[in-house]
Amino acid sequence: MIFQSMNGFALAAETIHRHSPAPKMGSQHSSMSITNKQWQACKKCLEDGDFEGAGVSLSRMQKAADSLTKFRPHKNKEMMDDFREQSDNFKKNLSALSKAIREKDKARTQSLSQVIDNSCLQCHSVFR
Repeated sequence: MIFQSMNGFALAAETIHRHSPAPKMGSQHSSMSITNKQWQACKKCLEDGDFEGAGVSLSRMQKAADSLTKFRPHKNKEMMDDFREQSDNFKKNLSALSKAIREKDKARTQSLSQVIDNSCLQCHSVFR
């Protein structure tokens, strides 16, 4: 009985942010999925001191993030100028992180990783 309750909670918690994307938003969701997976891989590589692996993951993430300009927010669609500004800042931070990775600057990669994490939370809280 406890297992069922816990299992039900886990399933409910897992689906909190999931929804069926509209057909028009399929590529948007795909890009965000790739971005998220590559970001997790990049952070893991940075934690392990694997700058080469981090650079590969970040490069894939940057490629997926290029499509941000085509995104349509789920919420606050009237704030497209703010969305574009946040998208531009996000891409600039990814470029700065790429440079820090090439230079193997651990302190800078840690700082920029936190900035990027915060920007994701900020954007998702307003537009998702």
